[in-house]
Amino acid sequence: MNKYPEGDLKIIRNRNSYQYYKRNKGEPNGEYIHKDKPKTILELAQKRYDVKYISSAEKELKLLHSFLNHYNFNPAGISESFPWEIKTKMDIAEMTDEEYAIYWQNIEYKPKGIDEGVPFHITARGEQVRSKAEEMIANALFSRSIPYKYEYPVTLYNGEIRHPDFTILNIHTRKVVLLEHLGKVDDPDYISRNLSKLRDYEKTGIYLGEELLITMETQKMPLNTQNIEDFLDKHFGKKK
Repeated sequence: MNKYPEGDLKIIRNRNSYQYYKRNKGEPNGEYIHKDKPKTILELAQKRYDVKYISSAEKELKLLHSFLNHYNFNPAGISESFPWEIKTKMDIAEMTDEEYAIYWQNIEYKPKGIDEGVPFHITARGEQVRSKAEEMIANALFSRSIPYKYEYPVTLYNGEIRHPDFTILNIHTRKVVLLEHLGKVDDPDYISRNLSKLRDYEKTGIYLGEELLITMETQKMPLNTQNIEDFLDKHFGKKK
């Protein structure tokens, strides 16, 4: 308001034209402003508009504060009282983050499976995984209550079905990311094959660092639990 001249603008319509007056507080009529002073007229007009706009905005702000202070609507909590045996078959408009995590975790799927006779490791959740590193990753996710699926099928751009090591749900953002563990990054042929897989992911719209995360190790530098904890801290938040 300080940039505007003193006074207020009074506008009088005279048939098909307008007359403008500058008046100070307490003045009923004010001083006539000739139209050869358009800058003064415009400044006072803008001042009058800004005053009215700010006054209206302040009233709206008070109404918004009053609304928010009394707002206590939680539609996501409505479904909490229903048992899961029927809730999974109901059409639920909104769920809490915890409910959605349970719902997502219980979507049935057919994993790739480990052939008979092939060595495997057992996770804390009782799953069969293919390596010690995968077992550690699965156990770390499980200990943090981060929903995940092992070798959940993903359809690529060319129709090929891929089974990434882990499909992980971020509970708070409800964003799903894939996690692939590369266990032989000291093997050139292995790296070449997996680079081709990464290109397929990119063509599908799954990009490294966004929808796709990677852990890795070599024979001389194996993955350890601290590596995994730091990795999960970075991408899913500190462990509670």
